[in-house]
Amino acid sequence: MKIKLLSATSMVFLIPALACVGQRNSASLDLDRSVKVSDTQLAPGQYKLTWEGNGPNITVNFTQGKKTVASAPAKVVSDPSSQSGAIDTATAADKTVILEGVELKNETIQFGNAAPAAGN
Repeated sequence: MKIKLLSATSMVFLIPALACVGQRNSASLDLDRSVKVSDTQLAPGQYKLTWEGNGPNITVNFTQGKKTVASAPAKVVSDPSSQSGAIDTATAADKTVILEGVELKNETIQFGNAAPAAGN
């Protein structure tokens, strides 16, 4: 009887721990203008960002509804001063706005597709 009780008790604590192992990270992103990420132009609108793992190297999926509209390689960088919801952009020589990063609470997702700024 003690063995069954011990097994049941350990399962109560083990199941939530295992759930965290495969946890998906996500964030919401509201774009007020078109931006380019990887090779995809994203229109203004609401997107859900999802990625596996805690980094540093990740692949971020941009979804609208149930449809993935873009995927891009990125790095997660610890940043205690980041402002959740802020985005970092750059303007390429051809005036395309490039998404360089998304700031989340205590970390920033940095995309590796930064283009040289206009005039360089």
